[in-house]
Amino acid sequence: MTTTIESSFVGTKSFPAVSIIMPTHPQYPHFKLDREHLQQLLAQAEQLLLEQYSKQKTNLIMDRLHSAVNGINFGALPQGLAIYVSSEVQRVVNLPFEVSEKVIVDDSFEVRDLLYAAKLNRHFLALIISQNKVSTLVGFGNSFVPVHYGKMPKNVRDVMNQHSLPGWDYLDTEAYDEKNIHNYLRFIDKVIEEESRGAELPVIILGDKKINGYIRNHTRNAKHIIGYVDGNYEHVSLPEIRKKMEPILQQQIAQEEEKALDMLGDAIGKGNFAAGVTEVWRAAAEGRGRLLLVEKDYRVTARFGEDNYTILVDEAVATARHKIADAVDDIIELVLRHNGEVMFVANGKLDPQQHIALITRY
Repeated sequence: MTTTIESSFVGTKSFPAVSIIMPTHPQYPHFKLDREHLQQLLAQAEQLLLEQYSKQKTNLIMDRLHSAVNGINFGALPQGLAIYVSSEVQRVVNLPFEVSEKVIVDDSFEVRDLLYAAKLNRHFLALIISQNKVSTLVGFGNSFVPVHYGKMPKNVRDVMNQHSLPGWDYLDTEAYDEKNIHNYLRFIDKVIEEESRGAELPVIILGDKKINGYIRNHTRNAKHIIGYVDGNYEHVSLPEIRKKMEPILQQQIAQEEEKALDMLGDAIGKGNFAAGVTEVWRAAAEGRGRLLLVEKDYRVTARFGEDNYTILVDEAVATARHKIADAVDDIIELVLRHNGEVMFVANGKLDPQQHIALITRY
């Protein structure tokens, strides 16, 4: 499903729609070079606009582009930057991955990088558990926001077992402590179960081996928990915690890719698929796309054939008056517009399908 920011771009037609994608280097002094290079990309965008639109229209869009650029803090960018401007839209999006440089003037925005950012920047719930404290954080990309669950115990003392009190002659302190910890963890698990109803938020548990082992063996939330990180993280910084969780999040992405590739294999066996950019374009334009699989860096310039359902990738593309700057990006929009889904996979995973394939509804 597309997020709010993606939905605002997908299928938006504007004449013109300018997309500028560029890699960034936030370390000093490299970000100064990024700022200078962006001015060159703005000049490139202006030239492309003048080739297709009036001076008046070009000046309007360039004013909006300069306004968008003036608000960028080049010293606080991740690995990529996307700028989207039209007469109605003016937006800058930080991208947490390496990107290829692009300046595109078309009748719709280049949305591939936004969708890929959403794939990497996914929401998840992190539970940091020790006997002294429970922290619940919603993560998105590298950011965390603390969340409060009213029924969540503050620490193990909140659920002390009242049937064996310290000071009694027969008190087994080790059994007493063990029982309290188990009650504590069961209570946490119950709160997560109640809060997870109706939600599909992945959960990551961070605790020592004893805590993680008990939850792993007794949890009622196994379908939501995607991984465990062993250790005491009660006093560890959030960036370090995020770093510890990265392998789990990457593994989840890899599992989703493999699941999509398995689905493609089944679809190929049933004949419900299209492969190669020209076949995929036709199926997507006809509204038959259920799940699009495309290699992360696959791009191709094309031209229209005899109708809007036909595109051609040949030598005539170079001299064509009306080109499709990135046919893959337009296919993504077509699939999403007809309520299909998109999955990016690693480069080379779709070599037999010429880097792009579509599971069709029929």
